[in-house]
Amino acid sequence: MLYQCSGDFFGLLSVPSDIDTLGRILYLQQEYRLVATGYGIGYLLFGVLLAILLQALQHALPDRHSAVAGLAERFGNVWVMLMMASGMAALIGLDITLRLVDSEPEQAVALYHSRSLLTEALGGGIELVGGFWVLLFSIAGLQQQRFARPLHLLGLLVGSLGILTVLHTLPYLKEAFGLLQLIWFIWLGMVLLTTAGDKRNGPGLNQPVC
Repeated sequence: MLYQCSGDFFGLLSVPSDIDTLGRILYLQQEYRLVATGYGIGYLLFGVLLAILLQALQHALPDRHSAVAGLAERFGNVWVMLMMASGMAALIGLDITLRLVDSEPEQAVALYHSRSLLTEALGGGIELVGGFWVLLFSIAGLQQQRFARPLHLLGLLVGSLGILTVLHTLPYLKEAFGLLQLIWFIWLGMVLLTTAGDKRNGPGLNQPVC
C-alpha cells in the first residue's frame, strides 16, 4: 500500500512539522482534494486491486486446498476488508473533522485524533495481516514449486517485515515493507501475465514460471 511517511502525505504533500493539531487540520483543509485522493488511492483502490489479485491467485497454486494456501487466502481476504474499512473511515472522519473545525475546533481536534487512531490501527500502523498473507502464500508456492523460487524468497522477506511491524517503534520497518512489497507485487503481476499467456499457448499449469 501507499504510506504517509514522516510528514509527506503519499510523497506529494509536505505537512509542516512545527504546527499543532489544529494547524495540521487547517492545512489539510486547504489541500482537501489531494488528501482525499491520496486516501482513495492508498486504501480504497488498493483494496479493490488486492481483491482482484486474490481472485487471480485462486487457481495459481496446483493444490489451492492445502492448509497453508487456504490460510494465506483467508489472511488476504481479511486484508482487503481492513483496507476498505480504513479508507472509508479515513475519508468520512476527515470530512466530519473539517466540518467541525470552524464551529467546534476542540471537537474537531478530538475527532482528528480518533480518526487517525482508527485508520492506523486498521490499515496503516501495523502490517501484520498483509505480512502473514505474503509469507504464507510464499511458503505455499515454495512447497508446491509454483512460480520462480526467487520470487517466493522475496515474499518470505516481505512477509517477515510486515509481521515485524508489530514492533512499531522500530524505525523504517513499514517503509521497507512497503517498498519491497511493491517490487514483489510488480514481479508477481508479471509472472501472472506470463502464466496467462503460456496457458493460452498450451503449457502445463504446474511448470515453474520465472
